[in-house]
Amino acid sequence: MNEVTPADWRAAMARFPSGVTIVTSWREAQPVGTTVNAFCSVSLEPPLLLICLDHANPALRPIEACEVFGVNFLAAGADDLARRFGREPDADRFMNLEWMALEGGAPQLTAACVFIDCVLEQAHAAGDHMILIGRGVRIDHASGALPLLYHRGAFPSPIDPQGWM
Repeated sequence: MNEVTPADWRAAMARFPSGVTIVTSWREAQPVGTTVNAFCSVSLEPPLLLICLDHANPALRPIEACEVFGVNFLAAGADDLARRFGREPDADRFMNLEWMALEGGAPQLTAACVFIDCVLEQAHAAGDHMILIGRGVRIDHASGALPLLYHRGAFPSPIDPQGWM
């Protein structure tokens, strides 16, 4: 049996469609954020979710330091935001972007169709990533838009079945 390489793993994981989120937090008084598709619900009671961030991700240390983060669900068609928060230099990600935050909460992107404000409950090292478990303390359902999906390195339309081929 051959050993699974990182390239094998990436290719296999790319075949599983996922939703796309932007996770936000604070570095001192400045907002930080990163595109994340490693996200899922953990528990209803209490309301827990998890995200996974690479150890080198510039948002990781700020989240650990301030112990709050927000999960912004992107709506279909917001692939420009997903790319921006995945590629742009950290300082440019919020430039000319509408966002808000309640006192003590994480930055909420106005473009998000759902926002979950979390306090950091636990952090676990796992390979080259950290698993961060957050407790939801506030939810805002901004719109009923369809979610942005990520599959095989692209953002297929959720209404176009050909986008899934």
